[in-house]
Amino acid sequence: MTLHLIQKSPFSTSLLDDCLNVINDDDSIILMQDGVLACQQPRLATLKNTIFALQDDLDARGIQQTHKNVNAISYTRFVQLCTECKNTVSWY
Repeated sequence: MTLHLIQKSPFSTSLLDDCLNVINDDDSIILMQDGVLACQQPRLATLKNTIFALQDDLDARGIQQTHKNVNAISYTRFVQLCTECKNTVSWY
């Protein structure tokens, strides 16, 4: 399993789309920094992949509502996920 880190807004780059075009079914995504702005993107609602978003980044941007398949996580959980996954890819 690969963990994909999305750090940029989907409104300023195509990184989210680029990632979604190559992601495997067993991969996971973490939305962080301005990447959390993707939490309400319709395309994410249709994914079968596990999607996480850093709670601190959601709070900092005033995002209270996300798609039901986006799981808010702490920095501690973020570190755990990074160590559990075989590969990590940063999209920035």
